[in-house]
Amino acid sequence: MLLTTLLVFGRMSKDSETIAMKAGGINFFRLLVPVLFFAIVVTMTSFFFNEMVVPYSNKRANEIRRYEIMRLVEPEATENSLMRSLDGAFVYARKVFETKKSMEKILLEYYKENQITRRITAATARWDGIWILEGVVDQSYLDGRVASYQNLPELPIPGIKETPSDFARQGKRPNEMSYNELKRRIELYENTKIDDPTDLKVELAMKTSLPFATIFFALIGSSFGLTSYRSGAFIGFGISVVIIFIYYVIMSFSTAMGKSGMIPVMLSAWLQNIIFAIAGFFLVARVNT
Repeated sequence: MLLTTLLVFGRMSKDSETIAMKAGGINFFRLLVPVLFFAIVVTMTSFFFNEMVVPYSNKRANEIRRYEIMRLVEPEATENSLMRSLDGAFVYARKVFETKKSMEKILLEYYKENQITRRITAATARWDGIWILEGVVDQSYLDGRVASYQNLPELPIPGIKETPSDFARQGKRPNEMSYNELKRRIELYENTKIDDPTDLKVELAMKTSLPFATIFFALIGSSFGLTSYRSGAFIGFGISVVIIFIYYVIMSFSTAMGKSGMIPVMLSAWLQNIIFAIAGFFLVARVNT
């Protein structure tokens, strides 16, 4: 979108079309209407692709990289494995080591008639034909409240028949999850306190902030296209690279600060958009004078 608006408005300015439009009483804001309309369409399309296409594509790309290109016999630890076992338990593992047959930070929840009846958390688990949890806190619930709990050094769970390979296939990274999947993962973290969800909250906010960059790029590109009318396609491409580089530097810096808790989550995801929106409106106002 940025390069397109730069080239289109640059060409219009070079051929004096914008001067003719201004002479006919058409101001710059009127020229922006179809540009903004198209930018909104692209933004909505980006939302759709980010939700329906990108997660699966990223998952397949990681699988191809690990198993086909790098030929990894032992892949790196699979993170954020979540599945429902055959005995009806919802099982979450922060990390799954398939070849070592172990897991870290495990949560098991059992429900009956939509009410939780038992919750088990464990620091680690190992597979010896059955899963043996280590560092266990076993809680029983009655009417949604904790009725009893006990701390155990070990607890065998024979009801869970799934193997380490089964859990490893369920692990998803944030970029492999849709918006709703990531939101449910954050709710799980918040309800169980098993891990800090700040990183995932930033990733969730980014799923909404990135598509809107198209609109601000359209504003900046159209304004730059008119102010640098002597620029050719090569210069326009160079300007686009510089602007996008600045955008991603700000985005990387703000997301890092958000994940570390230095700034609020929403601000960390939207800071680059806020800066570019201010710059875009300033340039539009300047060109329109």
